[in-house]
Formats: sequence, structure tokens, C-alpha cells
Amino acid sequence: MKRTPEEVANTIEGFVTGADNQWAWDGFTSIRIDDPDLEAIRQKIVALPTEFPPANPRDYTSEAGKERMRQMVQELRARSGSGATQAA
Repeated sequence: MKRTPEEVANTIEGFVTGADNQWAWDGFTSIRIDDPDLEAIRQKIVALPTEFPPANPRDYTSEAGKERMRQMVQELRARSGSGATQAA
């Protein structure tokens, strides 16, 4: 699937803030991204529940994992030249 760094950042941020729907997240975590760098980020996201297990089994990852996701959003936005952020 073709995605831009900004699209990937928006998807991750939408999940962390609860703004995106579950289908968007399922698609992101399930469908390979054509760009190898963005695919590597997607794979890191998929591994977060193992690296940062949630205390509550209903959560995707722990707070440390969510913070890592926020850092990825910042890195992607810096890479894409967009400093835009949405309110959490």
C-alpha cells in the first residue's frame, strides 16, 4: 500500500488519541506499506505490544509504548516537513 510519512503519522496519532476508528488501525497494522522505511515503522508499531506489554489486556500497549508512538509521529512529521500536530 502506498502511504506518505504524513499519512502514517496521522494514523498513529489518531490511534493514540482515539480519534481514528478501529478499521483504520486494523488496516494500518495488517497491510504492508510499499515504502521500506515506512514499512519498518509499521513493523515496529506491530511489535509494540510485545516490547511494551499493556497492564490492561484491552489496551494495545503500555504508556511507554504510547509514548514511543508519539515519538514516531514527531519523527515522521519532521521527515515530511510538517510540524503540524493535533490536540491530544
